[in-house]
Amino acid sequence: MRTLMLASFVAAFALAGCQMERPPEPKQINCYLAEPADLANVRRIMVLPFLQEDGVQANCQMVRDAFISELQKLRRFEVVPLPEGAQENEVINASIHHGRLSTDAMVRLCNRYHLDGLMVGTVTQWRAYQPPHLGMRTQLLSVHSGATVWAVDAIYDTNDRTTISDLRHYAETVQQDTGTLHGWELNMLAPQKFTNYVARRFVGTWVES
Repeated sequence: MRTLMLASFVAAFALAGCQMERPPEPKQINCYLAEPADLANVRRIMVLPFLQEDGVQANCQMVRDAFISELQKLRRFEVVPLPEGAQENEVINASIHHGRLSTDAMVRLCNRYHLDGLMVGTVTQWRAYQPPHLGMRTQLLSVHSGATVWAVDAIYDTNDRTTISDLRHYAETVQQDTGTLHGWELNMLAPQKFTNYVARRFVGTWVES
């Protein structure tokens, strides 16, 4: 009888453990970072206007601004502003959009502004309001090697449990508790906050050894 009671207790405890909510955790993100030797000379960069994939209607300016803000927090790069009317960026973005980078345009732009690299980005998915989601594909191109030294490709979709867990983890570890009624869910209600969150996660993949 005692053995049966003990077995029942263990089973009930295990069931309760399965039903307990797991603590929020960051989700895995698809990214690439080159070897330190390839990264060493990439210090002065420019972030080109973000593109959007065919069929996607996104606020690319807001996404790009959030990305630049997070880049500057790294204190790793000197982010050179893109002058109004610069024509080279259009050639580069158009070539990337068609799957082939214009190396000549990249070199001309980097020589003109004394750059080590160019950051290019494409919004692959976008929904500003509930349930919000934002997908991006970004890459940092080194003018010295002509190769990609940093690339991130991910989608943050609040229909997905891993994104919700990641968002809660972000709210608990990065944001300050303002005591608002909505708490961490405010990040899903305000497009700017959700965009800032995704930009933070993308830039957070830069971890040099």
